[in-house]
Amino acid sequence: MKASIEKQQVKIPIEIFFDVCKMIRTGNLNNKIIGSNEVMGEVFLDISFTKGNKIQTAAIQNIYDSVNEWNDQRYGDEHPDEIALH
Repeated sequence: MKASIEKQQVKIPIEIFFDVCKMIRTGNLNNKIIGSNEVMGEVFLDISFTKGNKIQTAAIQNIYDSVNEWNDQRYGDEHPDEIALH
């Protein structure tokens, strides 16, 4: 039986990029930088993880939580791009 691989695209604020890299390494996630927005200070990543792998799922959730927390601090309630794990 083949494991189900899920791919997510995530915008990472440059200020927390190295922290996110540590989470990616700890969770053993596959990732690829697909672009950046220098004006907004963001890096765009493709992150792949195996559905059902608790460590990888926890790592991706930690990334989403960190990005959302940073966006809340940066923009307050006016930031519409909250990331949700589906």
